[in-house]
Amino acid sequence: MTHAVEITHRNGSDALEELRIFLVRDPEVRRLGRVRWGNPAPKAGELGDGLDVLTLVITSLLALPGFIYGVSSWVKSRGSDRDDVEIRLGTVTVTVSGTEDPAQIRQLAELLKTAYPEETPHGDGQ
Repeated sequence: MTHAVEITHRNGSDALEELRIFLVRDPEVRRLGRVRWGNPAPKAGELGDGLDVLTLVITSLLALPGFIYGVSSWVKSRGSDRDDVEIRLGTVTVTVSGTEDPAQIRQLAELLKTAYPEETPHGDGQ
């Protein structure tokens, strides 16, 4: 089963294009999934620009920590404290600020995985 992870940024498509370039150049992210432009339905009362979301298509939820690390690295490289990126999987959204340590990245990944609990392995072997 594949999952589409949506990525949004407050500055819209310009910042997302920079993030897209960063992600497609990262060999680890390329191994995890495929980054492409998405076209979500605009919010009520908005037209949208048609290119205001990036999508990472992954085949396993196990790829989430590596992907979040890549996004966090990009945010950190920009050096702005107002450059947060939102990542959505299903109905769950998390914010990546570029200040996350490995434990926080794992927590964000676990939060995203709650969108598909039936695919999260149980610790008791079920």
